[in-house]
Amino acid sequence: MKINSLWLADTLALISFTIITGLFIEVLIVGMTIQQSLLSRLLCQPVNIVTGRMYGIYRDKIIAKLNSGKLHKQYKVLGDITAYITFQLPLYVLILFIIDMDIQNIAKAAMAQTMALLVLGAPYGYWLTAVRKFMNTASEPDLRITG
Repeated sequence: MKINSLWLADTLALISFTIITGLFIEVLIVGMTIQQSLLSRLLCQPVNIVTGRMYGIYRDKIIAKLNSGKLHKQYKVLGDITAYITFQLPLYVLILFIIDMDIQNIAKAAMAQTMALLVLGAPYGYWLTAVRKFMNTASEPDLRITG
């Protein structure tokens, strides 16, 4: 079975980035226990495997819509932030419900995560691009939307 290189790059980028940033946010900022955070990170991995490439496609389309086919840095950064928040936050909240956190702590975690996603959206975009380059995929897919 041949694995699509963009699928692999996008998935590995998401897994590696969210493990590190998620642990930091959940333990040091939100106040979750290490056990809760590790469980959250563990539950995130199947979600990341399923959604890693979908996120890459979603992100590329948002950047393309903002960009109108010309890669301007400010549109890429805005697209990375917008995509990261609108795609990742609902998934994160769902995972917190699954691990049976109470509503008050879910709200606290979601607020902290929203702030983190605002800060981490652009760095994740750079990380995703770097992983794609490292995996010898196109540095960026064709960002023009056709049709």
